[in-house]
Amino acid sequence: MATSDATPGVDPIAAAISAVIDPLITNEKALAACYAQRTRLLAELDRLGHDPRIIAGLCGDPVESGRNDPDTGAHGPAWDDEELARRCMAAEAAGALRVKASTAGIMVFNAVRLTDQLPQFHAALARGSITWGHALKMLDLTDGVPEEILPAFETKVLPAAEKLTSTQFVRVAGRILERMHPVPLQTRADAGFVTRRLVLHPDADGMAWLNAYLKAEDAQAIYDRLSRIATTLDTDTSAEASAPGADPTSTGPSSTDPIGSGPTGTAEPRTKDQRRADAYRDLLLDGVGPAGLGHGIRGTVHLTVPALTLLGRSDEPAILEGYGPIDPETARRIAGTATSWSRILTHPETGCRLSMGREQYTPPADMRRYLDARDRTCQGIGCTRRATLSEIDHTRPWNTGGPTDVDNLVHLCTPCHRLKHQSSFTTNQGPGGALTWTTPAGRKYTSAPANTDPITYDPATCDPATHDPAILGTATNDPATNTPTTYDSPPPGPPPF
Repeated sequence: MATSDATPGVDPIAAAISAVIDPLITNEKALAACYAQRTRLLAELDRLGHDPRIIAGLCGDPVESGRNDPDTGAHGPAWDDEELARRCMAAEAAGALRVKASTAGIMVFNAVRLTDQLPQFHAALARGSITWGHALKMLDLTDGVPEEILPAFETKVLPAAEKLTSTQFVRVAGRILERMHPVPLQTRADAGFVTRRLVLHPDADGMAWLNAYLKAEDAQAIYDRLSRIATTLDTDTSAEASAPGADPTSTGPSSTDPIGSGPTGTAEPRTKDQRRADAYRDLLLDGVGPAGLGHGIRGTVHLTVPALTLLGRSDEPAILEGYGPIDPETARRIAGTATSWSRILTHPETGCRLSMGREQYTPPADMRRYLDARDRTCQGIGCTRRATLSEIDHTRPWNTGGPTDVDNLVHLCTPCHRLKHQSSFTTNQGPGGALTWTTPAGRKYTSAPANTDPITYDPATCDPATHDPAILGTATNDPATNTPTTYDSPPPGPPPF
């Protein structure tokens, strides 16, 4: 006679699922409590930045800080104590959490808001009755809201946050806030319009997101127009396929026709999402759609391509400045249409390096090109600002005997550059441009250049006629005049570092 292990009166299916769901709920509450704890610690870090004793220990050398030195003062007015402390605390958090300093600064700012202005939501997060997603939605929703209405608003919407998903909650809370907000919507809309902007977010597999923050009606109208264009492209494709003399087996226009070409440049059919994205690209790059006349101003890209990839003898990826690796075929296509190239000839066996010693303070043009290719980004803690938008710093200061040498030069964006000079953060440069930061807390973080290959350049020894150099090309042109950018001489004026 068969027996069953099931407990009488208990649904075995429900029991099996509950055995996973119950710990999942417990885990979610634990995660929420951890986020609440992190928020409290970040807020405490901010409070340390307001302690006069801590602030006094964050100030750097009075000469190197720029307060008493005209050269370092060229970075801009020295930060006051409050700003210096804020940036130091953000950099400390950035190193600990492995994020950019700007991201850490936002995290600290939001932590103070959540603990000080939204204490009910912080307490709910600590006990696990809401998720971190609810807290983030509440922070976004109350950004810029007058503090005097926050306690009443928080009390009114917290029950909804404890019952609804974060997306459902923000819709309900948004309607409640609209009724409670003391500032007219028109005034807030006018203020919001000032913050319009465009943001580029690199993604994987050679792709990226281009996000525009616009007025709602403009964004909706743009999306609607792109949708209508996408529908038209679909109609044009169908019409061409059914035209007299057309190949009845064809799925669209030939691969040379940009309207009908698929996502890989072939004649394969495109989804509406793909057609909408293609129309967006064509309108922004050319100023008109592919069937229109004329071309708009083209953008500028900076590309570093290994020589063998350029010649089709290697599949090593090229590096698109501001993004990262891109596929060899795209790199060769861009190289074929570049308006100008700045070449760096290199050979790994020569061991040659660039150095001006103490003879010259400002790096010459070829040295700057080498440093651009080596660093690619600012070497601040977690910073990703492009090298071409950053400054070149003497790690060991020139006024204390530091040479103009690639082993003593590194790219730092203006905020990171000023942090290094005006605070008690210190830096030490290792081989290949690796920069080690020591924070006021005594922690060390090393920022290594994105390009870790041993790139060297010396026009006296690296002769393309006798060596097999790698060619690192930068496709550049001035978008305003469509003329090549030159690097023949350093920029005028006193050095800012």
